[in-house]
Amino acid sequence: MKLITSLNHKKVSVTIYLVVLLFVFSNAVAQDGEKLFQQCRACHTIGGGKLLGPDLLDVSKRRDVSWIKNFIKSSQRMIKAGDPDAVALFEEFNKLPMMDYNFSDPELDALVKYIDSFSTNESEKENEEHALSDSTAAAQATEYLASIYTEENLIKGQELFEGKRAFKNGGPSCISCHHVNSDNAVQGGLLAADLTKSFSRNGGLAGIKGIIDHPPFPAMKNAYEEAVLTKDESVKIQVYLMHADKADVMVEAAPTDFIKNGVKGMFILLVLIALVWFKRKKRSVNYQIMKRQSKFH
Repeated sequence: MKLITSLNHKKVSVTIYLVVLLFVFSNAVAQDGEKLFQQCRACHTIGGGKLLGPDLLDVSKRRDVSWIKNFIKSSQRMIKAGDPDAVALFEEFNKLPMMDYNFSDPELDALVKYIDSFSTNESEKENEEHALSDSTAAAQATEYLASIYTEENLIKGQELFEGKRAFKNGGPSCISCHHVNSDNAVQGGLLAADLTKSFSRNGGLAGIKGIIDHPPFPAMKNAYEEAVLTKDESVKIQVYLMHADKADVMVEAAPTDFIKNGVKGMFILLVLIALVWFKRKKRSVNYQIMKRQSKFH
């Protein structure tokens, strides 16, 4: 009897241990998925609407899990292979290529599980009833733009972009890698994309904000990882890029200041050379001496 009781206690203990272990493992997987999703936040939300890419809420209801994993690994490979859904997404989101992610299978499982943890149980009809209408969303966006689009934010945004005003946390100025082709703009770097039309190219304010707040590009991510922009700095850069995109007066792509100043310098140098050339001695000193002496012979 004691033996049976002891065995029963052991079974209960093992069961409790397994339940606790499963809970801890599930919690760890969820945390890993949340951490992995930080790399996706610049382009995607889960229930927050479209950014540079689609909203991922209920994505597993729209796509097969294996398709999702393959798309995360290499969306361009699927596009080049002619996958109709991948091509449609590429076309819908301005042909902006998604980075390839070399996640392991367990990491992909954790990421998909984390996204699915936000999945809704409502029907499509109920979702539509609870979602904001396009007109309401547009009105909210317009109201927000009006609140941040001020002359002060525009001026300070350009100063931050061009490095005339330093970022609080010491990050490099945007102009070191990027150029904006608008009125009164200083010529910028050519190491990265031209940002003149980045506002419309990346889906408006939400896309620009996503990139600034959560850089998806390796070089930009490394540059600002320890020098994160403040919320106020982010807003000012957003305003400047929006202005550059929508400005009524756009200038043609001009040569760099270096080239323009070089041309001016070359012209001045040629003028000086010409002046010196015309005032040069046309004959040697000995010639004048020989000429004077020849008068007496």
